[in-house]
Amino acid sequence: MNLRQSLYFTLVGLRGQPLKACYDRFLREDRNGIPPDTIKNLLIQLLEHCKKAVPYYGEIMGRIGSSFYDNPEEYLRSFPILTKDIVRSHRDTLSSNDLSQRKWYLNSSSGSAGEPVQCIQDWGHAVRSGAITLLYSKLAGGEIGDFQIKLWGSMRDILDGGDTWKARTICKIVNTTLLNAFRMTPDQMHNYIAILNTKRPKLILAYVEAIYELATFAERTGHEVVPQKAIMTSAGALHPTMRETIERVFKCPVFNRYGSREFGDIACERPGLKGLWVAPWGNYVEIVDEDGNRLPDGTEGEILVTSLVNFAMPFVRYAIGDRGVLSPHRDNDRAPYGQVLEAVVGRSCDTVRGKNGALVHGGYLGSLLYDKAWISRYQVIQKTLSCLVVRIVRSGSHYCQEELDDIAAKIRLAVGHDTEIVFEFVDEIIPTISGKYRHIISEIETLQDPHKCLQDEAPIGLKTQPS
Repeated sequence: MNLRQSLYFTLVGLRGQPLKACYDRFLREDRNGIPPDTIKNLLIQLLEHCKKAVPYYGEIMGRIGSSFYDNPEEYLRSFPILTKDIVRSHRDTLSSNDLSQRKWYLNSSSGSAGEPVQCIQDWGHAVRSGAITLLYSKLAGGEIGDFQIKLWGSMRDILDGGDTWKARTICKIVNTTLLNAFRMTPDQMHNYIAILNTKRPKLILAYVEAIYELATFAERTGHEVVPQKAIMTSAGALHPTMRETIERVFKCPVFNRYGSREFGDIACERPGLKGLWVAPWGNYVEIVDEDGNRLPDGTEGEILVTSLVNFAMPFVRYAIGDRGVLSPHRDNDRAPYGQVLEAVVGRSCDTVRGKNGALVHGGYLGSLLYDKAWISRYQVIQKTLSCLVVRIVRSGSHYCQEELDDIAAKIRLAVGHDTEIVFEFVDEIIPTISGKYRHIISEIETLQDPHKCLQDEAPIGLKTQPS
């Protein structure tokens, strides 16, 4: 253990959190073999607690019975789906009745376009989710104490954390430099590339949109970029075109990470594995159809997440607002024990719908716009079932009408030949208060719950603000 690791774990330990012991155990089990009954045992512990100490779930379990010991995963099918509206309206009964005996803190999604989802988390959650975050980073090449750069866009993390003496101290101890990705000007991006070229961190942790923007800026302006060692993207969908560009410019592997404020880091890519590995000590994932029925592995649907570690306010079968695919077990025989997300295709609301009912993912629209040298940024707004507005910030390069016609034609192939496509050239597209860019916005109220897009990224560091 290096000195920085020792100082970091000591500091966290002084706060009463056994992060080092938890991290060491996860690391040891990952190396030597994770017990195959890990998820089963954690689900049983969670359900026992829910029955005894959480009124909301106690009432549900009183109706459906307590036959969860043999097969808790199957038992979960009888649970209703937990939505953001239910969390808001049943906060008291979703809270554990032993909160007075726990060290706990409040966390919430960003609420970038409406009321945030607020949840209570205990220190057990902070320790386990923190250990999982450290393990994901280590597997990607970034050990605690190795120099890392964090290209982050959350104003809450930058302003409420990055400018405080405590946050600066933690960053200094763990040898991390914060670069603000909330709004990157050409001068800032020039400076960021110079920092990467000079310091060459072991790992770059970045908003996917921010690192992609930096990559396209470097290519567009002819900046020389020294090969980097590894990049971990988060807080957005990593589309294939984006991955190709980032890897081409920075000449290093890219590992995609998936998480949220409510759960911490849920899954992450790792060397030698196809898909995003769901660390089995933290969360359990299901994929369901629009009616809430569990889908077979390999089938795309809505993602439900159950936290295995937060007993202060358990989230069981929570509709996180994303769509994804679980990998069939046979496709990952070489994977460590646990689930593997074959893909996270984006927010449920990152879609447009045609008059014929066709649902089109934002990734398809992005593939038509990402690789255009004259497009710096874009946003597609669905006004009605028969009208889409494509807002474009130009990079300064030349374009021709034929390119616009080709984009419009390919959009119509997906959403309907009689769909009106309106192009608007704008000077700027403003990010949300969390620093993320909404590429797809639907103004058709019936298509989705507007709160589904409000989730923020998982915080990094000491997620330990006790009440």
